[in-house]
Amino acid sequence: MDYFLNAMIKKNSLFYMANLSPEIGRMFRAHDSGKKEIADQARNRALKVVDSVLTSNEIKPAGREEWSATRNLIAGYDLLDAFARKILESFGRPFSIKFMNQFG
Repeated sequence: MDYFLNAMIKKNSLFYMANLSPEIGRMFRAHDSGKKEIADQARNRALKVVDSVLTSNEIKPAGREEWSATRNLIAGYDLLDAFARKILESFGRPFSIKFMNQFG
């Protein structure tokens, strides 16, 4: 991304939401490779993304509940069953697509 486009992108809740999916992907790839420390670092970055969304004034109360539940899934990523993992892996994708349609 060039400097001018980067300067134009406002770091609003959509920006943070769009960055969640890659962090979740990194977290699970590292976990699946047995790299717990790297997986935990990705988890911590993903939790920071969720916290940025939760502290913004851009989401409604129902959205806050959903993001809080997502935060709990991320925090316990290594305890998830296959179904919960699939849900978490797909959660951020719509935001990434929407963001890329605006700036990609």
